[in-house]
Amino acid sequence: MIIAEIGLNHLGDIKQARRYVNLLSHSSIDAITLQVREKEYYKEKPHLLLDDVDYINLKHLAQSHGKKLGIALADVSKIDYFESIGVDFYKIIRNDITNTVLTDKLISTNKKIIASTGLSSHSDIKKFLSRYPDNQNITLNHTQLSYDINDCNLSAIASLKENFNINVSYGSHCKNYNTLYMALCYKPSDILFYVKETNSKKYPDDKHAILIYNVPVLSKNLKELTIAIGDGVKGKFENKIDR
Repeated sequence: MIIAEIGLNHLGDIKQARRYVNLLSHSSIDAITLQVREKEYYKEKPHLLLDDVDYINLKHLAQSHGKKLGIALADVSKIDYFESIGVDFYKIIRNDITNTVLTDKLISTNKKIIASTGLSSHSDIKKFLSRYPDNQNITLNHTQLSYDINDCNLSAIASLKENFNINVSYGSHCKNYNTLYMALCYKPSDILFYVKETNSKKYPDDKHAILIYNVPVLSKNLKELTIAIGDGVKGKFENKIDR
């Protein structure tokens, strides 16, 4: 899937969140995520919290446009609620793969789980996966919590696949969004990127977020360029170029 992450960039404003979903519906992305942080986070930033009913409205809006809705979730107490409204998948953020109370509950939903490895060591990942052997719903998400292109380490997509024999997605935090195109060569199961509406506001996910008006072209390119990777077989080929 190509997944556009609103995260908390709705700034706690349901009107703005609906505008994001409506704008994204005109692109070829497959899914949208919203983020719900741990309770302690909202004690300092209560203005970023949407009401529960808002997620119902946003889920219906996304699905009415044929887009899946996922929740990047850090609050275990919210899992039952999101299950009751029928969200499509979940994302585990930061280093929460070490939070077994959260991961056990998410795994029990039998939904697709995209598990971030952004702050995790090899041993953290191994311990997480060994807790859920043979679970087919888990996708590891290679990401680096850095804006610097030097830290992207896209080859980790391949090494994670090889080491753990599991689907691996790519989530970008790099300011240069062309790394999304490069990541395609490693055949990630999913591509995730953050979106924002304007450069004139400060967002929780800002420097690495893509302007939402650029998403239609970006998502179209990502889907077309996937085809260019091919199967790697070099055989006899007939000329298709006009001469």
